[in-house]
Amino acid sequence: MKSLNRRKTVLLTIVICISFLLLFPQAAFAADSVKLSASTESGIAGEEVIITINIINAVDTEGGQFDLSYDSAIIEPKKDSADDYLIEEGKFVSDASSSLLMSNVVDDTIKVAWITPEADTADSGVVCTIVFELLGDGDVTLTFSDVVMAPDGVVIDTPTSGEVTVISVTDAKKAAIDAADAAIADLPDPDDVELTDQDDVEAARALVKVAKDDHGAVDSDFEDLERLVDAEEMIDKLEAIKTADDAILALPSVDSLKLDDKPDVVAASALVNKAKDDHDAVDADFTYLARLTAAENRIKELEGLQPTPPTGGVQYLILLGLVIVIAGAMVYYRRRRLGVE
Repeated sequence: MKSLNRRKTVLLTIVICISFLLLFPQAAFAADSVKLSASTESGIAGEEVIITINIINAVDTEGGQFDLSYDSAIIEPKKDSADDYLIEEGKFVSDASSSLLMSNVVDDTIKVAWITPEADTADSGVVCTIVFELLGDGDVTLTFSDVVMAPDGVVIDTPTSGEVTVISVTDAKKAAIDAADAAIADLPDPDDVELTDQDDVEAARALVKVAKDDHGAVDSDFEDLERLVDAEEMIDKLEAIKTADDAILALPSVDSLKLDDKPDVVAASALVNKAKDDHDAVDADFTYLARLTAAENRIKELEGLQPTPPTGGVQYLILLGLVIVIAGAMVYYRRRRLGVE
């Protein structure tokens, strides 16, 4: 009985497998079927886009053909100066021996055929590219039909349609301005801008430039362009302050300064003054200003000049104080000696 049950189980399994293969042959071999696809592109009315036709699982095929339909009210294939359509063979076809690609346009349909008589060696690649002119705004689906592959018996999978989205000039301009406005609004308040915000500030300016250069936008089209300008001015100020601070920090310590270091001290001082003159920086904005003052005073000492506080000037003040005290004491005792109260 166990042997009989085992035979029934095996027989049932075989029947199920055969039935599955008979009912779903394409599913069983879908991974090896040839498939065409068209790319998805977008652009502005008046411009052009390039649609790429790709193929996969096509090794050892010897050519094929397809029709690709489109909406001529929105897009149309572009022609060159010789009145030929700009439909170029791709690397998948051109790399095959004795290859040939032919195309024609009939009633909103592009007909493409290619022959590779010595068989394709590549498994996938670009069959061809098609240049379309964008006429008016809207969405266009690029639909395949009448797909045939050589030799006979090649399994063909359902092609993937392409799509072209055409945006009107007005909509494109508005989208560009909106993108710039959003980037500007995301910036910190000008007083809170830091050097770490520089990339965001530059990105916002780049979006403004695109809206102006590509779409004819003007300053008044943007909601708060002054916010961007203020942020840029703050970045310039912070850069000027940092440049001065870096120059000061690069100076030798006061104890190690030599007269040969004077040009560097003068240069650092000039950077501080430039930040003040050009960007209204104040002393409190600089991190190492005290270090610069000390360096300047040390240079004066080395030159034999009288420095100003807070370095060498201290001892001179102390000496002057002692002189005053001694002079006062002498006057006091002299008056006592003379009997003057």
